Amino acid sequence: MGRCEYGKEPFDMRLFALLCCRRLWMVLAGILAGAALAGGIYYIKNVTFGGVIPYTMDSKYYLEYAVDPSDQQPYSYFASYTWNDLLKSEVMVEEMLGGMELPMTAEELEASFEPELMSDLRICYIHTTNRDAVKVREIDRVVGLAMAALGERQKELLEVSLLDRGEPRLAAPDLRTFRACVLGAALGGFFTLFVLGLYMMLEERVYVPGTLACRYGLPVAGYVDREGKPSEELNAQLDCLLGGRRKVGLTAVSGEADPVGMADLLEKLEQKGAGESRAYTPILSRCQVPETGEALHDLEGMVLLVQAGRDRGKAIEEVLRQLTQMGVEVDATVLTGADERLIRHYLWGKRS
Repeated sequence: MGRCEYGKEPFDMRLFALLCCRRLWMVLAGILAGAALAGGIYYIKNVTFGGVIPYTMDSKYYLEYAVDPSDQQPYSYFASYTWNDLLKSEVMVEEMLGGMELPMTAEELEASFEPELMSDLRICYIHTTNRDAVKVREIDRVVGLAMAALGERQKELLEVSLLDRGEPRLAAPDLRTFRACVLGAALGGFFTLFVLGLYMMLEERVYVPGTLACRYGLPVAGYVDREGKPSEELNAQLDCLLGGRRKVGLTAVSGEADPVGMADLLEKLEQKGAGESRAYTPILSRCQVPETGEALHDLEGMVLLVQAGRDRGKAIEEVLRQLTQMGVEVDATVLTGADERLIRHYLWGKRS
């Protein structure tokens, strides 16, 4: 009887990939939903509720460094963080606030400008940003005075001169909506695949004959596809598995199966083949008519029908448990309603 070692069964990645191809619309829907959700949240947060777009202004200063009298070499150039420390020191901030014509706190002033050195360490850029265009212009002016004052006070500097001064303009927001959409699409696709894999593991459904044999240890004679066409090996495998048994019962896991129709199909295969003639007795599922268990003992063999992609693993286990308790051994199983194309791709590939 079936051993049912589903807990030790490895995850069938090939079957999972084929099933995902059949449910490609779900994966695409998950990707689109993730992109729309992430992009929408990002856009609403940073654009709709992003607040007032500030003004910005850039000024450029040339730094002329002095020569160290001890070795006649220029002093080391200041880096960006050095200029930041000098301009935002307590003394310089107080001087700038004292020279401003507009009321402003020290915290607002420090947060409104940023010095930066790019490729040439002798050119310092002052980036000023504020919600008020008038304040932007005023902050840029007092910072320029502070730059000139530092040029006079620092022994490393001979002079700080203004090269260029821009005009206040609306700052271009650093929006990354596209990146948010790409990230959301990736997360949506991953989550969809994860849910599909979890669903596949929890449902424990059988799609290919190999899974039925591996999971429950039952001999699988073959399959019948959705159009009612049996697999080529079905009749020969039944002859081998049933041997000389003439009175064979045919039952199913669930009441949705059609044992009567399957009995007619198998008997027609018997007539076409060269094997011994045997009679198949359809027996309704135990789920439908529990008292039919008495008829199982009058038969010489038993074939169990499992619906591909429909009968859950726990339902199959329950039927096997009931048959075992009644002392009935399953001689062969047949996978019904199978996806012939899926099985072909799973076993051999598209060309076969």
